[in-house]
Parts: sequence; C-alpha cells; structure tokens
Amino acid sequence: MVSQLVINVWDFLDASKCDKSEIVRGNKSVVEVTRSIMARRDSSRNTIHFLCMTFFLTEDDPTSIGRAVAQAMVTQKNLRFGESDIPNVLNTCKRLKHLHMFNCDSGSWTMLQVEHPQLSEMSIVNCSFEKVELSSLPRLTRIVFEGWMSFIQDPLSFGYVPLLNVISLTNVGTSQHKMVRLSKFLGGTTSVRDLKLGFDSEKIWVQPECLTGRLASVFHQIRFVNLVNIPEGYDLTWTLFILKAAPKLKELYMSVWDHLCVMTTDEKERKALSYSENKGAKWESCASDFQHHSLATLAIFGFKALDYMMNYVRRAMVTAVKLEDVFLYDGLTCDECSDKLPNPSHFPPKWKQGCVQKIIARGINSSARIHFHPAGATRAYHLEKMWFL
Repeated sequence: MVSQLVINVWDFLDASKCDKSEIVRGNKSVVEVTRSIMARRDSSRNTIHFLCMTFFLTEDDPTSIGRAVAQAMVTQKNLRFGESDIPNVLNTCKRLKHLHMFNCDSGSWTMLQVEHPQLSEMSIVNCSFEKVELSSLPRLTRIVFEGWMSFIQDPLSFGYVPLLNVISLTNVGTSQHKMVRLSKFLGGTTSVRDLKLGFDSEKIWVQPECLTGRLASVFHQIRFVNLVNIPEGYDLTWTLFILKAAPKLKELYMSVWDHLCVMTTDEKERKALSYSENKGAKWESCASDFQHHSLATLAIFGFKALDYMMNYVRRAMVTAVKLEDVFLYDGLTCDECSDKLPNPSHFPPKWKQGCVQKIIARGINSSARIHFHPAGATRAYHLEKMWFL
C-alpha cells in the first residue's frame, strides 16, 4: 500500500569495496527489489504517487530499468530528451504538481516552452536550454532556475504565472554572460514575495537599475530578499537598488563568501573559462538620499570589520528609517574545504564589538539594534530563512 518509493543503489553497496563487481551486484539488487515490490502490489487499489530510482549506467551490466534507460545502455550513448519529450510528459501527466530537471537538454541550445494546468513547483538546474519560456502555468507558485549556460540576456521568461510568489535564481557569472536586468527578466510577474539571487562567489550578474514606474512593478510585493555567496572584497552599495525598487521589503539577507571548494581557483582554468577578475557591480542611484519605510531586518553572513562593509551597514541604517535589527554574523564554514586556507576572518572579537558598533552608528539617527554573532552561533530562524530557497 506504500505510495512513495525511493530505491537507491547505494543502499545495497558496501562502500568500502565499491568496485565493478560490487556495482553490478548493486544494480542487480535494484532490479530485484523493484520487481519484487511491483509484483506484490494491487495496482487497482493503490497508486504509486512518487517513484525515485538511483542506479549505475554501465557498459556491460544487462540491467533494464525502463525502456529509455535500456536503450541508452545498449547503444552506449548519453541519455537525452528529444525536442518534444518534455512537452509530451507535461501533456500526458495531467495531474503533475512538481517537476525537477537536473542536467537535462533536448539537443544543442533548444528552447523549452512550458505549459501545464496543475504544475505548482518547478526546478531547472544546470540544463542546456537556450531559453526557457514559462508560457502558461496558472498554479505555479515556486520556480528555481540555476546554472543557465546561455549567454543571452534573458534565458528565462514569464508568461501567465499569476500565483508565482517564490523565485530562486543562481548562476556563475562569466565575462561572456550578459548582465541581467531584473525588471525585464522578471517582467510579467507581479505577485513575487520571496526572491533569492545566488552568485556562487563569482561575478555579480545582476545589473543594478534605477527603476521608476512600470519597470519597478515586479518588485512591489517583495517581502524577503536573499543574496547568496556574494564575492568578498567588493562594494555592496549596489544592493540598495533592491530597496529602492521594493517598498514593502521586510527582510534583507546576504552572505558574503569566497567558497573555495566550489570555486575555480586555478588561474589558467579561470582564463580558459572566461571567469571575471573584477566581480563587483556599481549602482548610480537616481535618488541617493531616498528612504525606505518597511525594512525591519538586515542580516549579513560573513561580516568583516572592514571599511566597505561597515560603510554599507551604516548606509543601510540611514536609508531604512524603520530598521529594527542588524544581525552581523561571522563567516560561513564548510567541512569540505576546511583544509584550504581561508581569507582572514576580520570578524570583531567580543571586546572590540562595541567599538565597531560606535563606528557604524557615529553621527546617524537610527534606532536599529546591532547584534554580533560568531561562527557557530547562528540563530535557527535565520538559518532556516537563509536556506529555504
């Protein structure tokens, strides 16, 4: 009667001796378990609502798990969708609600148009489409779009998405990528409340804008913005354009981090892949003295007691006249790159935090409270908010 099945080859392997024979044995176990479960089900009474299978594609293992996989193994090719396959899946699966695509394509730089009456959540990660058009998705509430390889300015476009309220966009910006103007990129969406922009410690791919009138309408309902893995050492003032465009914004989170284990650090490789050495962005504000009347919380992960960061916090406190709390966290940590030499922390020790607070608040009129949190002392609520997208 189980309606959700997750069958993972790693559950049948001995990790200490994961050689070719062990892989063959694991694949065989997946087949046997799948056949056993299916043979004992009463399909007329119990429907499988979710099926996830993980296995190895090998050259000589005769395992057949689904026709497409079997054909891919026989011909020893990479498995890819035909140009009409994804639309056919959407047309066939009338009750589909969640769709996640990872490392997918339909050939060289094709366009993907998506229409579906029930789809509510969609994730497109590291897929090789020239452009994705969300043509008609009347129940879509959440979209994750990460790692686009197209170099055009607007690789994602929105059609009829009246309920869309959560958007997560992440990309590694190179010198070949066009700067994205969010007012155009998000054009057609007017109900977005939560917005995440991820930069993977590389070039800022967002073009800060001076928005007025109709162009700013896509920001008018935004309540929460999360800026993830902004590269270290660059002026942060450009982020204030979001405050200017989003008058109802309540919370602004950002993490400033050169995450070494996910970055390409070899100079020759960076040059070959067209990584930018100047990763910053600048904003020429059309109203440098504007005030924001909704922002209540500013949280910075990876705070350093350096001029560019202290000046930014100061500027934000002046701009956000009703700001209540500023949370300044030490740098983020990662177990996978703990052996690599990180940049100096520059996070103020407890005895110096009062001095840093005075420097930030000197001569300005703000009632915001500044809170310092060392590594490992992150509030659960902030962590949940930071990673929920």
